[in-house]
Amino acid sequence: MHAIFITFRSSANPDDLAEPFLQYANALRDGAIPGFCSKTWLGNDDHVAGFHMFETVEAAERFLAEMFTPNIATNPAFTDIRIERFAVDEHMSAITNGLPASVAVPA
Repeated sequence: MHAIFITFRSSANPDDLAEPFLQYANALRDGAIPGFCSKTWLGNDDHVAGFHMFETVEAAERFLAEMFTPNIATNPAFTDIRIERFAVDEHMSAITNGLPASVAVPA
């Protein structure tokens, strides 16, 4: 498994982002990126963020190329974009319920 943590600043009104972000979430849920497992939506007063889980590095890279870059990274309202990539320790994550429900728990 592979994880991506993304943060960015937004000059857009949060109310104006509700519908586009809902469409984005529905596309992910509906299989727009094969190998996508889950996204946790995060934010505070300064940043919008998300923690994404994928079955493979290739699926994560496909997400960045096909969904994130054209929809978020190229939007001038979003700045200070930071993308961090991580390998997932599936064994330890299973112990702490950190894996998406669709992922088999490793022995």
